[in-house]
Amino acid sequence: MRRHGSSPERAVAWRGGLLVAVVGLFLIVMIAAAMQGAARIHPIGGTPEPRPLETMPVLPGASGTPSPEPPPPNPVTELLGAVILGILVVLVGVGVIVLLVLLVRTLVGAWHDRPLRRRDGDEVGLATVHASVDPEPEVIAAAIQRGVAGALREIDERPLPEDAIVAAWVGLEESAADAGLVRGASETPGEFAVRIITRRAGITAEAETLLRLYERVRFGGHPALEDDRAVARAALKNIEVGWR
Repeated sequence: MRRHGSSPERAVAWRGGLLVAVVGLFLIVMIAAAMQGAARIHPIGGTPEPRPLETMPVLPGASGTPSPEPPPPNPVTELLGAVILGILVVLVGVGVIVLLVLLVRTLVGAWHDRPLRRRDGDEVGLATVHASVDPEPEVIAAAIQRGVAGALREIDERPLPEDAIVAAWVGLEESAADAGLVRGASETPGEFAVRIITRRAGITAEAETLLRLYERVRFGGHPALEDDRAVARAALKNIEVGWR
């Protein structure tokens, strides 16, 4: 279901968060670069390579005293530069990760807020279409009557009670489908059969009793007894009377 009224405010919030993150990352990089200056990076713990001394030509009339050598690099300064560079790399990596997370969350939020057809609305629409093309009541009644008659034969002819109950209910499900009606998207075959059978008043309890016996034997693993066969036969007789 679409969440109304939250998409514009959330989009503004995410844009503001992205802007703040980018500006903050830029300021951190600039401050760190200003603090570091023009540092030369050498491997930590290694000995810096000596700079080659340039040989200055001795000008005529000069005293011949060599120019002073530049001071050697300060290891502390180089270490500090390496540390600052490492911090910069970490900050940039964290900033990139934060930006990616914000981007992904924004995209996910936009995906969830996209216009969707509500499932319940679709089902209502399908139900309306099916209701408009329902077969004639006489056609439905004939299919259910044939199914009940076949279920009674299965109840009486099957030697085992559990086989009789299962075969009888499966026949009712098939007769409900033969009536020309369409099962709902969220309905089980058993629920569909009960809905079709109980289109006639006064037989809801009998239909639910048959479904309960069927599910207990078929899915519950309970063996059926002759008493269960008798209960199923009585329920089918009442359903037969209700559909005359």
